[in-house]
Order: sequence, then structure tokens, then C-alpha cells
Amino acid sequence: MRLRLLNERYLFFKTITRACFFRKQRRKSPFRLWEKVKLKLTCNQWLKYFKMSENTFNILSSTLKLYLNSEDMLHLSNDKKIAIALISLASGKSNKYIGHMFSVSKSDVANIIQNISTAILKLMPKHIQVPNENSTKNIVKSFEKRWSFPQTTGVLGSVHIPIQKSCLPENASDYVNSVGGFSMILQGIVDASYLFWDINVGWPGSVPESRVFTSSSLWLKGQERTLLPDYPRKLGNVDIPLFILAGSSYPLSHWVMRPFLVESLSEDEKKFNEKLTFAYNACEIAFKRLKARWNCLVNGNICAIEDFPTVISACCILHNICEEQKEIICDDWIIKAETYYKQPIPQLCNTVIGPQAENFRQAIKEHFVSSEGQA
Repeated sequence: MRLRLLNERYLFFKTITRACFFRKQRRKSPFRLWEKVKLKLTCNQWLKYFKMSENTFNILSSTLKLYLNSEDMLHLSNDKKIAIALISLASGKSNKYIGHMFSVSKSDVANIIQNISTAILKLMPKHIQVPNENSTKNIVKSFEKRWSFPQTTGVLGSVHIPIQKSCLPENASDYVNSVGGFSMILQGIVDASYLFWDINVGWPGSVPESRVFTSSSLWLKGQERTLLPDYPRKLGNVDIPLFILAGSSYPLSHWVMRPFLVESLSEDEKKFNEKLTFAYNACEIAFKRLKARWNCLVNGNICAIEDFPTVISACCILHNICEEQKEIICDDWIIKAETYYKQPIPQLCNTVIGPQAENFRQAIKEHFVSSEGQA
């Protein structure tokens, strides 16, 4: 009899405790009733949680619905699934944390991130594409006006995206970068307005940036002169073709312009490097804004390693959408994102491909010198 009473008492307290626990969990779930909460969010809250305005969210949601099933086993609206994915990408918080916010399981959050990222990837042809002849001319004009560098169609650069060791296979040495961390490389080309027009995602962190670039189909097209329009400009006595700017970790070619790397630079070479460094800021700023909006790129991994390239690509597309919509970017977001992860130092590349490459660089250097003299 006494044992029975003890069992009943135990079950009673267990039931009460569990009920209190679930009530507490529900109180911690600010987005559990998403359809109602959405209507009450302020402008600042939209920016805080989604890194975009309500208008941009609605545009994105309307577009993605074309690529999502209206009903699935989760019984969640497409709007709510998109909200879960965006908050995950923007915050970089664990799937368990995001699950508590929306009262869904962490495994469901992982599936939602993967599904929404895959849907966003289908928007790439519209938002990330090699510029055509007309848009190329506009980009060249913008670069010269804004960044004071002629014949520039884009700036090439890369960042390392950190990966948690627990997400990697047992033999993960390929992902160890020069500072001993685990990472995946994102390489991109941006225009004068911080928009990506090409991305290359998925190479392990141990691979040099130059190899990532020269192994791409973009490199082959550039070398074959089929990537950029034939739109030369005479500087001095030299017809300078269109090119992209690159850092010291990339080869010099007829369509890839990089700084002088010799130890003892002349004053004219220093002036050229200063001009190139200034224009290169377009790429640096784009990557900083990308990471500031989507903290999953600096705050660790939120998905399986095989899905990470899709998630990174989705973040780049979302970045372009936000830039196209003139979304606000806060300085404190950038400062916070830059403190998370120390980027490895790129390996220098001394490769020069073709005699024309050096001639073009010399002609641009002399153009800067003569322009400064006339001023």
C-alpha cells in the first residue's frame, strides 16, 4: 500500500514538473505562433532577426513559394519555414536554439535550412550571373568613377568559412588552413556596388587561392577570351582589354590584374599598388557585409558538411538580394562579425601568364603617373 502511494506521488510530481517545463519552453519560444508574431514585428526587429525589411522578406517569400511544397510532414507554412531558415543563417545559432524559438525540433530546423537553401539556390541565375555586354560597360564606368581604376569589370577575392571539427569526416586534414583551423573556401568576384557576379564554393581550406581560381571554368573562359566582351581602351600607346582586379595570391594574366610583388618597388609601382588596393576595397567590403548579415559564415557550422556549399551559396544570393533592395547594413554588425574568426594569410602567387600581362600592367601604371602629373 505504501509503495503504491509512493509511486502515485512520484507520477504526480513528474507530471507537474514536465508540465512546468513545457510551459517554460513555450514562454521561451517568441516565434512559436509565427503568423501572429509576424504582424507585430517592428522595423528594427525585422532587421535584428532577419537582416532585411519586412518588404524584402515578403518578396523573397513570394518568390521561394514557387520552389517549395505548400504542405509537408512538418505542417508548417512556407512563411514560417523561410523565417526559421533566415534567422538561422543570420544568427548562426545552433539548431537546438532556433528550434526553441519556434517550438520545433533541432532535426526539423536542420531539414528546413537545407530545403530553404536549396530553394534559394534556384534564384542564382537571376541574382548571380556573369555580366553581359551592356551591364559590363556600366560596371566599368562605375569602377572608374567610384574606385578610380580603368577597365575593371570586377574584383576577385576569397574568405575562409570556419567549420566545426565535429562536422568533418575522420580524415579532415584537407580542411586545415594555414592558421590551424578547419575551413571551406568561398571565392567570389564583385562589382563596384558590392554585388557578387561569380562565386566558387566548396574547396577545402588547405588549397591555395590561386589553385581554386585556376581550376575553375571561369578561368578557362578568361584565358580563352570568351568571358569578357572585347571592349579595349587605349592608355598611352597600348590597347588595354577589360580585366578583373585580384590580390597578390592570384596569377597575373591579360585579364587578371594584380599588384607588383617585388621587394624593392619604385615610386611609380607603389602608386599603382595604392590605386589597386583602393579599388580592391570593393571586394573587402562585400565580404564584410556578407558575413555581417549571415553570421552562420563566421559563427561555426549549422549544417552537415555536404550541405555547407549550398548554405554558403544561398547566403551570397541573399546578400545580393539585400544589396539590390538597398537594405540597411549596420556598422556594429560588421564589427561583431570581424571579431569571430581570424582569416588565414593568403599565399603569394608569383605566376605571370603571357607577355601581354606585364605590358598591360606597365601601361596602366604609366597612365596613373601621367594623370597625377596633369593634375
